[in-house]
Amino acid sequence: MQPPVKVHCPTCRRRFLSDETPAMPFCSKRCQLIDLGRWMNEEIGLPHEGEPGDAPVEYLDDRDSPQPSPEQEMGRSYRFED
Repeated sequence: MQPPVKVHCPTCRRRFLSDETPAMPFCSKRCQLIDLGRWMNEEIGLPHEGEPGDAPVEYLDDRDSPQPSPEQEMGRSYRFED
C-alpha cells in the first residue's frame, strides 16, 4: 500500500491527504457536488477541436438571439380560422 499523498482539491484548493476522503480528487463530498453542478450548468467543460476536415459548428447562445419585448409580445395578434 502506498503512503498518502498531499493533493490540492480542484474546487476549494485546500491541501489534504489522499487517504482522508472518499471523494478523490476532491477533499469532500461537498466539493465533489459543487464541481458536478458546474459541469451540469456548463460552466466548465473539456475543449474539443473536432476531427480533421469537420466544418466548424457555430454555438448560438439563447442570450445572443433577439428576444421580443413584452410590448411586442402583447401586440402580436393571432388569427384562427375554422
